[in-house]
Amino acid sequence: MKPRRRPSFDIARSFVEMNFAVLMGPELTPKQAKKARRAEARAARRETRRRHRVRNAMLSLLGLLIICAGIVTIWWTTSLQPVNTKDTKTRQFIVDKGATTDQVATALQKAGFIKNTLAFKIYVRLNKIVVQAGTHLLSPSYSTPEIAEKLTQAKADEVEIQIPPGLTLKQLRTTWKKHGYSDTEIDAAYAATYDSILFTGRPDDLPIASRLEGYIYPDTYRIYDGDKLEVLIQKALNQFELVAAENDLIAQFAARGLNFYQGVTLASIIVKEVTDTADQKTVAGVFFNRLRDGTVLGSDVTYHYAYAEGYCQSDTPTGCDSIYNTRKYGGLPPGPIANVSLTALIAVADPTPTNYYYFVSGDGVDAGKTFFSRTETEHNANIAAHCRELCR
Repeated sequence: MKPRRRPSFDIARSFVEMNFAVLMGPELTPKQAKKARRAEARAARRETRRRHRVRNAMLSLLGLLIICAGIVTIWWTTSLQPVNTKDTKTRQFIVDKGATTDQVATALQKAGFIKNTLAFKIYVRLNKIVVQAGTHLLSPSYSTPEIAEKLTQAKADEVEIQIPPGLTLKQLRTTWKKHGYSDTEIDAAYAATYDSILFTGRPDDLPIASRLEGYIYPDTYRIYDGDKLEVLIQKALNQFELVAAENDLIAQFAARGLNFYQGVTLASIIVKEVTDTADQKTVAGVFFNRLRDGTVLGSDVTYHYAYAEGYCQSDTPTGCDSIYNTRKYGGLPPGPIANVSLTALIAVADPTPTNYYYFVSGDGVDAGKTFFSRTETEHNANIAAHCRELCR
């Protein structure tokens, strides 16, 4: 009897059950399954904690970066600000040829122009600033970016210009031209607008060409080669203000019944008449006597000025019909006739009390001497005795 064959379905089921048993392993007991579940829970908790640590570390790092960025921003902004916004005066800062950025930064901080050398060096590098060797004018009120920009524009060498007393604006043209200024540049400088407390009392209707007459204070000034003439004139005005303040000239002129413009006008006549300090004070006394009594000043230098300026057609006391001619017209002339010296200004502020009404400067053996008199007769005698040529 032949063996009975198993159905194909049974064979297939047995094959599947056998292979799944191999893949799935042995069936766990309840105790083993419980232990496996606990292990899986612990692994899940460890993974959660690990993820939390990573997240917290990233958040901490991000917070630290934000704080650092804030600190750097505050440091950068503060470091670039001016050292002192109230100190607006400029001072010279010299960059030597071949100086490195580190050397320039250190020198700037030492001189009080920048707050931080590192910030300066970073700014210069980021903005590709090229510092030029030479002399620069800097101020503690400038920010680091402003200073860096200034350092790219080196000034040329300084020029020394000496201004003597007793010169008119027309005569000063020779001085300006010696230093390379053209007539056009001189005219522009004379016509420019300047601010000065010393202009108080100066008439507003003066011709442009004579507004600065008497105000370019004599001294030696230093400017940079290439500077406009206006720079020097402003320096002269500033120096005049300083001299006036130090000697209280405005108040002292007022005590004599003169405003500052009138005081400068009288001083300009005195500086042209005599150079000796003591004589200038006595001449001032003579002029104040004449002004008090309503007598013409009688100064020859005033009609000489009028003729030289083209205000009259004759260089004689009677032929020059100009209000500047104090031989013909009473009181002071319309304005100064030259720039003034300190001794002449002090003479007006503090004249020597005197009963003289006349004076004459000698020549020949009496050159440099001034002879005073009370009456016209005495004055004529002094002319005859001591002024042999110039008074003829």
